[in-house]
Amino acid sequence: MSKDSGAAEYSIAAVSKLTGVSCHALRVWERRYGFPVPNRSASGHRRYGHDQVRMIRRISELTRGGHPIGDLIAAVREGRLKIEDAPASCGSVTDEPVVGELIDRLVAGDLCGSDALFDRLAAQLDPETLVTSVIGPSLVEAGDRWFRRECGIYQERCVSGFFRQKLDIQIDEARRGNPHPAHTAVIGMVQGDRHIGGSLILNVLLERSGWRVHNLGVDLPVREFQKAVDHWRPDAMGLSFVLSRNINKRFRELAQIRDVPIFVGGRSILNYQSLARKYGLIPLPGPIMPALGQWADLYDEWRRAHAGSSDSEP
Repeated sequence: MSKDSGAAEYSIAAVSKLTGVSCHALRVWERRYGFPVPNRSASGHRRYGHDQVRMIRRISELTRGGHPIGDLIAAVREGRLKIEDAPASCGSVTDEPVVGELIDRLVAGDLCGSDALFDRLAAQLDPETLVTSVIGPSLVEAGDRWFRRECGIYQERCVSGFFRQKLDIQIDEARRGNPHPAHTAVIGMVQGDRHIGGSLILNVLLERSGWRVHNLGVDLPVREFQKAVDHWRPDAMGLSFVLSRNINKRFRELAQIRDVPIFVGGRSILNYQSLARKYGLIPLPGPIMPALGQWADLYDEWRRAHAGSSDSEP
């Protein structure tokens, strides 16, 4: 599949977040296999189309099932794996126009218009879709626009603040609808990482899945997470890593926390899954909804393994 003729285009960072394929892997696929071939913006940045994102997502799913990447891309190039075989919905793909409109309004300072558009979407979409297909991609797009110097820091902060408020409302509603949680989790972001959007999205989705969440926020030393585990005895811990600065040190510190499964997700984890496992952490790469499904299965698996280990002790 060559360049996509569709109007909707995504940065490499947005594609990585939507598909679970690291930016490095996308570049390697392009260089080694000739897929995907992105368009280029005026400044030279890669831009991927709607159909490409759908196919990348499908290839990612098949590789996790054990299919060799070279064979899959060969099937795409030969027409044996078609876009019709890929799921129609890939995170925010179907909502790209409305995401762009929301960001445009917020960058222009039109808060009333942004509220009206968001409320209209909230009336049409279920909470999970609203969070994963509108709020999450909007935060990614705002960061990408700032990186591309298409908006100022003050505009990116306006966008982030707007969606943090919406997520706070979603968290409150989810918590009210979850009066008898089955499990508890401590979540947050470690020292040096201040991108709270992913943590808030996880907060919403966990509460809607029957967990009670203690969200400790951003930029917190690992020792404070240790204190929270010691004091509250949660069933699990979840951390979002957007930046990779000092990630080896942070993983090493987290490895000292015992008796609780520690899930690590976020953009950086795509490139550090092996390192996370080395330190006994549980990586959840890729889009948040599939990752959340893995959370439940891997939590049960961890509990069985932990119980077996405890039972074998004298």
